[in-house]
Amino acid sequence: MFTSKTPLAAISPAGPLLVLLSLVAWGCGDETDAPSPDPVVAEAPPEARTAGVPDVPLVEVASAEALVNDLDGLDAETVVLNFWATWCGPCRLEFPDFIRYNAEMADEGVHVRFVSLDQPVDLPLVQAFLKEHEITDPSYLYTGQGDVTSQLNPFVGGSIPITMILDGDGIVQHTHVGRLAYAELVQTVATIRAGGDPSQTQT
Repeated sequence: MFTSKTPLAAISPAGPLLVLLSLVAWGCGDETDAPSPDPVVAEAPPEARTAGVPDVPLVEVASAEALVNDLDGLDAETVVLNFWATWCGPCRLEFPDFIRYNAEMADEGVHVRFVSLDQPVDLPLVQAFLKEHEITDPSYLYTGQGDVTSQLNPFVGGSIPITMILDGDGIVQHTHVGRLAYAELVQTVATIRAGGDPSQTQT
């Protein structure tokens, strides 16, 4: 279970950060310099598709510390954080796999949480996308300055999607940059929970 008010030192270079970094070629550009959405991405789902669906709980966080502190309330041994944006094609493609994994693992002490790196002005697009995918667990919208992913792991930043796996103390155990296949997600989390090194199992 997450400890109460995990200090940022636990996830910064000064703390006991364990970084097992895996880089892949396919990802979107720097979220701080997000391109204008293309016509397909810019089209929010029609209202009829989400009519009657409650608004998704969306927590605004301005720092990595605020994000980790908010995760304290989870009764989780492991948290999978997926950093995404509505304008990021690979993010949208992998999204259903994370939803599926969260549903399958919720009773096993593993929870997936999504962190949107969209601009605050695009909040309606974020809400529409989450509602379309029937997300009911709280999600996050980063509203701070700079790159939140590099606050958690100083060796990454810029390209998304990014997936980070945190242990019960809120410490990053693994970081994956780029689209993450479902089978690799399953294997990576299982390896970490068993005390192994996921970088040694990837091919």
